[in-house]
Amino acid sequence: MGPLEVETDSGLVELGGARQRAALAFLLLHANRVVPTSQLLDALWPTDRAPLTARKILQNAVWRLRRALAHAAGPEGGPELVTRAPGYMVRVRPEDVDLLVFQQRVAEGRAALAADDPMTASRVLREALSLWQGVALADLVEDGTIWPQLTAVQEMRLDVMEDRFEAELACGGHHAVLRELEAYVEAEPLRERASQQLMTALYRCGRQAEALGVYSRARAALVGGLGLEPGRQMQLLQQSVLTQDPSLDLLPEVMARREQALAAAASPAPGSTDRERNAYGVHGAGDATTPAPAAHATPEAAPGPVPAGPPEETVEPLNTRQPATILMLRFHLGAEFDHLPPKDVDRVLDAVSQLAREKIEEFGGEVAASIGSVQLGYFAHPPERTSGAERAVRAGTSVRDCLSVPAAPTAPHTPVVRGLQVEAAVTTGEAVVTQWTVAGAVRPWIGGDLVDVCQDMLDRTPGGMVQVCDLTRRLTESRITYHRAGSSRSRWHVRAIGPVADAAGERCPSQASEREYELDLMHGLLCRARHRSMPHLITVLGESGLGKTRLLMEFRRRLSVEKDPVRVLTGSVPRPGSGGPLSAPAEMFAAYCGIGDEDTERTALGKAEAALIRLAGSEDGARAMLAALDPLIAPGRPAHRTPSIGETLGAWRDFLVKAALAQPLVLIWDDLHHADDILLETVEHLTDTSADVPLLNVVGARALLLELRPDWAGGRQHSMTISLAPVAADTLDRLLRSLLVPDGSADVA
Repeated sequence: MGPLEVETDSGLVELGGARQRAALAFLLLHANRVVPTSQLLDALWPTDRAPLTARKILQNAVWRLRRALAHAAGPEGGPELVTRAPGYMVRVRPEDVDLLVFQQRVAEGRAALAADDPMTASRVLREALSLWQGVALADLVEDGTIWPQLTAVQEMRLDVMEDRFEAELACGGHHAVLRELEAYVEAEPLRERASQQLMTALYRCGRQAEALGVYSRARAALVGGLGLEPGRQMQLLQQSVLTQDPSLDLLPEVMARREQALAAAASPAPGSTDRERNAYGVHGAGDATTPAPAAHATPEAAPGPVPAGPPEETVEPLNTRQPATILMLRFHLGAEFDHLPPKDVDRVLDAVSQLAREKIEEFGGEVAASIGSVQLGYFAHPPERTSGAERAVRAGTSVRDCLSVPAAPTAPHTPVVRGLQVEAAVTTGEAVVTQWTVAGAVRPWIGGDLVDVCQDMLDRTPGGMVQVCDLTRRLTESRITYHRAGSSRSRWHVRAIGPVADAAGERCPSQASEREYELDLMHGLLCRARHRSMPHLITVLGESGLGKTRLLMEFRRRLSVEKDPVRVLTGSVPRPGSGGPLSAPAEMFAAYCGIGDEDTERTALGKAEAALIRLAGSEDGARAMLAALDPLIAPGRPAHRTPSIGETLGAWRDFLVKAALAQPLVLIWDDLHHADDILLETVEHLTDTSADVPLLNVVGARALLLELRPDWAGGRQHSMTISLAPVAADTLDRLLRSLLVPDGSADVA
């Protein structure tokens, strides 16, 4: 009935990390019942993408919980976590669990209400609601836990509050509950029963016009939100208010009992308790049993009480509805991580989660939830700052770009580290924001339909993509370009993103790349190659790690937002034995012609021929080039004469020259140190044989390239080599290198 706690006579029991707490909480929601292991796994990893080690992680969590609960056992016993096929069960006495006590009191209160004893019902239901200390399992909810069982508990609390309002009204307590009812209805405009109760309370307070206003607002909310008219009972109540139906008035005997109760509360009999005085809604300023306001009350309408205790304790949350943007990020670890022990898998998830938190905060957001592989960021919309929608999209793409390399403009990004992938979703609208004060710091919890929409969008986002809703797109399209997510009219994928600028139009220093000077050099050579029609070669040398690939990736990203269009083709040279010398040229050629993996051989040939006809200007010239380039399109296809690798690379070089003459061209190679001699020779001398062509050839490789070819680009005009000096590696870089390439024999970039 608040944060998850296990309390003994000696104090609180330490329950461990978020996964252990979530496991215990889910078992307590099914107290004294067996929970199947499969159901528990679905609760701990709700995205249906649990790691292969999930069962082992769960077993370890149960083992630790058993040890923790053993310390909670007193002389009369305590909670016990037992294994019962097909899963686990927590055995506990009903009187030891607040939720079970709450449910028992609610049953008693509703029975009294059904027996026409509203005074008893009001007292018992008030006692039940006094058990709540905030949002149920608030610590887990704040970390992003969303369970149907937990939602049902929250909904039950709202139902019980309405039961108590009904009992109070039946006792004549319309003045006492009016303020709470107004706040409750403002936060829950679609709950017709509460709106009817507020109409009744206002009418009995002599505020007939305001009662009719409640009906109008409720109808507008129902029609606008659900397309439904108010129910018949509410329509009849409106008519009763309009006609001043006597049935809305309290019976004289009820008013008499009310006056007696008020008199007794004002002069309590010896031995009477605060709880007895409060049975009719009479609350003293120092009452510890004063009930909390509605779970979604606005702070202006009904601020929650602050419990007694030191200021660093958690206080009752304040809830508002605010315009905001929500960012959700989810990380996936593929089969490449299966060889790692569970503790190392957790270290990877912790590192990427820390990366997400840093980026969310860097772009002015707050981390509102973090559970497992999912991170939720909250971006408010204060008028004095850049749009929260733009900041959220930039944060999501920044995380994605740290872990992946651009492929085709509309295709998912390729992971920098094989097996480590991220996707992101961004939605803008009105969010329910709960401000929790914990240890003196205010922390938000975000709820409402906006989060549900974002979760649904995230489930439909391909790996390596950032997907946004239509409102987010419209708010940010002046700086960010998008393409549709399939045939959807409401979902968009980020295609290119421009730099963040300050008021003077300069790039903000906080968003500058660590390799800003290197990027400026590369961009300067591109301008020279484009404006003087002069080919240039740039070689970027860097050791294993993420620096080299990140630099190439950032350069490509900046080219995508150039005012003067430039064509960019990228290719990654595979390791020896996993691809031939034509793999990277084939990748570039396919991208230029628009050939996709789903295209048949016939379709691919047709696209290639059409592209070559546009470049050559004639069908005969195109067919001659196509014959030599055939191995790039359909390797291994039977032909009258199969050209040699040298012939194909020569034709491919001629194709590049024609493409650059049609539009300035940038080639970006990664891992060229894997190439064999014939491809190295072609790439190195590409600019020598392409005079008077606006072509920039950018090569990324490890220093091994200079061992293979000591005179690489040596003494040539229009060439430059950038040797990347080490920079302060972040936690993720160091971790991935230590786990995936401990001997330096494998690349993560």
